[in-house]
Amino acid sequence: MALALPIDAVLPEVLTMLRERGAVVLEAPPGSGKTTRVPIALSRDVEGQVWVLEPRRVAARAAAQRVASELGESVGDTVGYAMRMDRRESPRTRVLYVTEALLTRRLDDFEGIGAVVLDEFHERSIHTDVALAWCRMLRRTRPSLRLVVMSATLDGEAIARFLDCPRVRAEGTLHLVDVRYLDRKDERPLELRVAAAVRAVTGDVLAFLPGIGEIERTAALLTDFEVLPLHGELDAAAQDRALRLGARPAWGPRRVVLATNVAETSVTVEGISAVVDCGLVRRPAYDAWSGLPTLDLVPIARDSAIQRAGRAGRLGPGTCLRMYSRADFDLRPAQTPAEVKRIDLAATVLALGGRELEWFEAPSAGAWKAAMVLLERMGALSEGRRTPIGDTMASLPLPPRLARVLIESAALGVAREGARLVTLFGRKLGGDLVDRALDGEGDAHEARRLEGLVGGGGPRVKEAEEALRRACLAGFPDRVARREGGRVRFADGGAAEVEVGRDGYVVVTEVDRVGTRVRARTLTPVDDDWLVDRAVVRETLRWAGTRVEAREELCFGELVLDASVGAGDRDAVAMMLFEHARPTLHKLVPDWERGLALLQRVAFLRRRGVVLPELDLELAARALCEGRRSFDDLGTVSLAAAVLGALPDASLVDRLAPETVRLPGKPRATVSYDGDEPYVEARMQDFFGLADGPRIADGTALVLHLLAPNHRPVQVTRDLAGFWQRHYPALRKELMRRYPRHAWPEDPRVATPRA
Repeated sequence: MALALPIDAVLPEVLTMLRERGAVVLEAPPGSGKTTRVPIALSRDVEGQVWVLEPRRVAARAAAQRVASELGESVGDTVGYAMRMDRRESPRTRVLYVTEALLTRRLDDFEGIGAVVLDEFHERSIHTDVALAWCRMLRRTRPSLRLVVMSATLDGEAIARFLDCPRVRAEGTLHLVDVRYLDRKDERPLELRVAAAVRAVTGDVLAFLPGIGEIERTAALLTDFEVLPLHGELDAAAQDRALRLGARPAWGPRRVVLATNVAETSVTVEGISAVVDCGLVRRPAYDAWSGLPTLDLVPIARDSAIQRAGRAGRLGPGTCLRMYSRADFDLRPAQTPAEVKRIDLAATVLALGGRELEWFEAPSAGAWKAAMVLLERMGALSEGRRTPIGDTMASLPLPPRLARVLIESAALGVAREGARLVTLFGRKLGGDLVDRALDGEGDAHEARRLEGLVGGGGPRVKEAEEALRRACLAGFPDRVARREGGRVRFADGGAAEVEVGRDGYVVVTEVDRVGTRVRARTLTPVDDDWLVDRAVVRETLRWAGTRVEAREELCFGELVLDASVGAGDRDAVAMMLFEHARPTLHKLVPDWERGLALLQRVAFLRRRGVVLPELDLELAARALCEGRRSFDDLGTVSLAAAVLGALPDASLVDRLAPETVRLPGKPRATVSYDGDEPYVEARMQDFFGLADGPRIADGTALVLHLLAPNHRPVQVTRDLAGFWQRHYPALRKELMRRYPRHAWPEDPRVATPRA
């Protein structure tokens, strides 16, 4: 259902839909008042508090202040806000603006919450996706729970189908914004381009930049302006100064607010008539190659660009200068990609305690499994469910890794030092944070608060330095690495650059990544003895010239803690020896030809129907390698013995397919079985004295290769008697002429062979 009416006009219809269906999707443009009007109206229609999820602290606090002001009250009365380290509410509070992570930590306790409003859903943070799926599931058992999904740029139809609820479109009071583009390519540094763009527009300006560094560098170039930064790291007073510019005195300098995307949605920067949009944002992501989180500089999607432009038309007509071309804008994706597809999911999996959800857009199975594995390594999960450690981690207002560091510090009796250490993470300090914490660095006020959350912990069982390093290992078990000169090699694979220092084992707690370059920024040494309990014994084999060498390695992931000479797996050693010896086995095994001939004799008898096992040359050759590891060892084996050992009755082969037969001129003439029929190859004189050809034990007549004195074939026949009678007389004359020194009797059947 779409209602093209102002927000106040559609509110009665929205409330009716909520009573009837329990959920509604509300689409309304920037400046329509959805963030401030809907929650307060909803609070008069439901039991319990209305929680409004905002993507940023600035937006949550600003919205609460705006609504409280409109009610003529102070923040904390009817309307309040709650976020990490800052909470303003009372028993009278009916509407609570909260940062999204706060709801994720309260999934198991929705007591007192009558409605949830997901504001600016188009930003698709992981917390809003969790809240959406969780509320959808919870409404099956708590039908009184109301759910509103709101955004100015949203695929409302898809969300409405997911929730099976109505969709409402409201109009806003947004003034005309003249959107301009820069088609000329400019290769100068970003801060120079933004400074030039600020001077190219008129009035007070809101300029969007990717991060604090860019804000500071741009501010240094705008000394003729009144510059006000706006980002999430500022204190509340500094943020308020940027948000509440008011009307500028005629004689004052132009003002410019340099902001990250905290000013993109849900807030109004007073007095702004122009927006400069650099088109970039730093977006949290997860690098599957390194297993490490990243903060990538990427172009914004079209929905974010529309939100940014809307900031210029909140209070009157305005201008938006996009520092990219119209073609660039048109080619950008319509929607900001969901965080659930691109960030580390450990915090989400921990919050859910391993429980499955029906997602609007499901995370990848690989990312979910990786988060489960990490939490199991930290001791937070066991068999898919939270452990007591996991329960404590989930209760702390910290990311899972830092929560684990704090818990382990407390368990080792250094809660105070551990709390100070935790406050140092994320500040891009570099070096060893443990040393910094022990030197007294860190936020003392926040450290005391965190220490109070875990109590005094256990008795002090370690020196503080060792305890803190062990705590880092507990929180970063997948970041163990070995430092080798200017690089560290991670136990889980991959490597990173590092400042040259003492080689040894470390835990890398923070990294920077630019493109394919990964640099370890903070790391702390650990003792390899601490890794032994979680190490595994792994046997490795390598080929060393003419032999297999085995090593027994004690490994933590891909890092080898210790190694010694080992025996190696018997089958694996034999296989490696066979693969390397295969091309020259006929030279290495002394009786290779005899053994090969024996296999051929067995194959012949099987073709004749004799019941014998099927023997294969490759299998027999592999068997020769069992229990051996070098070419020299193969010089002591017997292929023939290996074949005979596989036969139930070796004498049967000798009886039915003898290795040799007796000829008048050759007591041991070899019988060959390498063709379709067995044959004997010998000089014609060796057959003198035989009326017919020899046979083997089963009566098979051998094929005879009759050779001239030069050992070249004269005749091939199985019928020696017929040869003597029909062919020999004519051949005799030719043979006498060619070989006069040899005897060629008239009747070879009764002649005596001579050399």
